Amino acid sequence: MRRVARDFELGSRRGLVWTEPKHFPWIAVLLPALVGLPVLWLGISTVVEAQQNQGAWYYGLPLLVVGSAVVAAAGYFLLIALTRRQAQVWVGHYQHGVVREVAGHVPEAYSWDEIDGIRRRSTKVTNGVISATTHELWVRPREGAEITVTDGYKGNARFIDELDQAFTRVRLPQDRDRLKAGERVDCFGAHLDPAGVGYLDRRLDWREVDRVTVKQGWLEIHRHGDGKPWVRLPVEVVQNLSVFLALAAVMRQEAARKRP
Repeated sequence: MRRVARDFELGSRRGLVWTEPKHFPWIAVLLPALVGLPVLWLGISTVVEAQQNQGAWYYGLPLLVVGSAVVAAAGYFLLIALTRRQAQVWVGHYQHGVVREVAGHVPEAYSWDEIDGIRRRSTKVTNGVISATTHELWVRPREGAEITVTDGYKGNARFIDELDQAFTRVRLPQDRDRLKAGERVDCFGAHLDPAGVGYLDRRLDWREVDRVTVKQGWLEIHRHGDGKPWVRLPVEVVQNLSVFLALAAVMRQEAARKRP
């Protein structure tokens, strides 16, 4: 990872997260096998002996059924463990970009300019007694597979915050210049232009925008005089949310100054 980051001139590393591959569930496989195989063998022996001595092979049927079921359970756990086992993954945040390395594969490196955008989500989960917050991040390169960082990565909360801040510092002035040039800035689930903010085919002039807020995982855009939000979107569908909020604040202030 360090060599690739150096080759792509990404600068010094600012953060690193990684997954911890689950250990092979030997107990779930070996215990049923150690119990089931002797029972199955005993069942087969009983069937053979009963058939030879009494002509009634079905006396050993219960043992056959139990032994077969337990051995089948061991085989099922073995199949699940082998097919769902995931390789270890590292994601590094560098001064000028991101690197992802999957064990056994060549690392992938992307500079900030090669990243189309990022999305993130923080969700508070509670069972009535204990509450916890889960964190997720999606980094979408212009070319290549999307990079996902979830709670399966060690230290992901701080990593996500710092990467978001670094990407925003680079992207915000670029998109601000695009707005000044009269261009539209798309943020996946929403968009901005010099005259207003929009979502799908809906659009609201900046002079009509009262406030733009994030509340409990939702982006809310309010229109002057309305009690309910003009539009309410899950934050994870808005790409570059921090950039979107900063630009919206600037455009609202400019519209307020121009208001008679």
